[in-house]
Parts: sequence; structure tokens; C-alpha cells
Amino acid sequence: MGTVLAHRTTHKLTLTSEGTALLAQARGLVAQWRELEESNRAGSDLRGDIRAFAPTALGQGVLIKAATQFLIDHSGVSIDWRLTDRPIRFAEEGCDCWFRVGHVPDQSLVVREIGSIERLVVGHPETPNRSLEDLPWVSLGPYEGERIALFDENGTERAFSVGPRLTVDNIFASLEAVRQGLGIAILPHWLVKDLLKSGELVAPAPEWRAASLPLRVALPPGTRRPDRLSRFVESMTDATIADFGIAT
Repeated sequence: MGTVLAHRTTHKLTLTSEGTALLAQARGLVAQWRELEESNRAGSDLRGDIRAFAPTALGQGVLIKAATQFLIDHSGVSIDWRLTDRPIRFAEEGCDCWFRVGHVPDQSLVVREIGSIERLVVGHPETPNRSLEDLPWVSLGPYEGERIALFDENGTERAFSVGPRLTVDNIFASLEAVRQGLGIAILPHWLVKDLLKSGELVAPAPEWRAASLPLRVALPPGTRRPDRLSRFVESMTDATIADFGIAT
């Protein structure tokens, strides 16, 4: 190519800016070729690979159920399913679609909001009958930290500071701490709804909820994409909203 594409040391290899740009262009060419093959293939069955990234918790629970059903329905498709809560470099990862809770930092991508995730305060059944401000908290670091902001059905805000007994960056760890009675926490409704129904958890202040978080899907720039990808995103959107408790 007449230019340096990568720097190699004894420990790792990193792309130069020229290498990164070439990688993105090359993956775009491969995607166009696959789209050409797909559009001219006899029959209507979907075929090919999809590389998808999803949040760790949703990707282990809600989203993987929908993705698995899509694979069952379309035997010619394979999915490379990657879980991460950190922002990714879309082109460098060779990503076809990226499901993300909250903001998508890459402004070059096509981003769609496909739902919102309801969150509420939950605790152990033996949670003391005290004001929320006075109870011990398990805090989900990426979203609450030491400041709690809740809202009632009229949009009235109730905000206060806490000194969390435990701060974590994973909702499964937060849930386990709450189940053991360490404190109360803000957790997504899809994760705790069955535990609330069974009585294993309680909502100590059901009239107060945290702000909902948007669930978005990011796609490559442009309007043309393989039919299998468009159908996959459509299927994931429908299944997520209809079957797994993520509200529009």
C-alpha cells in the first residue's frame, strides 16, 4: 500500500491511523460483496454472519434469548455475540450492530432507539421501614454513584446523597448483594420482576423510580445493509419490546 499500516513491538501490534482507515474500508468492501452475494442468491433464506456487541447484563439475559430465537428461525445465519459495557471502535471491531444502554459516542453511526429500560428501587423483604435516605445502599457506579435521583409519576424529583455500603459496576453483583440483605439498590425491572412477584425482593418505595435508560442499536453509516442484518435488528427490536419487559 506504500505506507506503514501497523507498528509492532515485542509485546503487541497496533494499527497506524492509515491502517485503521484501510481496515474500515476493507471491511466495508467485504460487506458490500456479501450484500451482492445475498441479493443474487437463489431462494429467500437468510445466510451469512453477523457480529453483534451487547451490554454484559442484557446480553446474558434479555437479548441473548431474542438472538437465539432468530438463529433458530434462520438456520443459515451465524452470530458472533460479544458482551461489553465499554464503548467500542465500531469499524476496528468489524461490528455489524451494537446494542447499547445510554449514549452512543460515535456520531458517524446510524443510531436507533428501540426501547427504554425501567428502573426501580428494590430491597430484601426485611428492609427496615425507614426513609430511603436513611437506608444502606448498594450503588451501581456507572449510573448512580453517591447521588440518587428518583421521580414520581408526576415527574417530581427526589434527589439525595448517600454513602454506599457497596459500589459495583455490574448489575448481577448488585442484585446478589441486595438478595443477601446488604442494602437497597436501583435495578432494572426486567431483572427483578420475577423476584418481586415471588416476594424474594420488595419495592420499599414503589411510587418512586429512577429515570428510564434508553436502549439503542447502532449500525454502520449509510442506508444499504445486508438483509440478514436488517431482519436481525427488526427481530431483536420486536422481541425485546414484546416479550422481555423493555417498554417503548
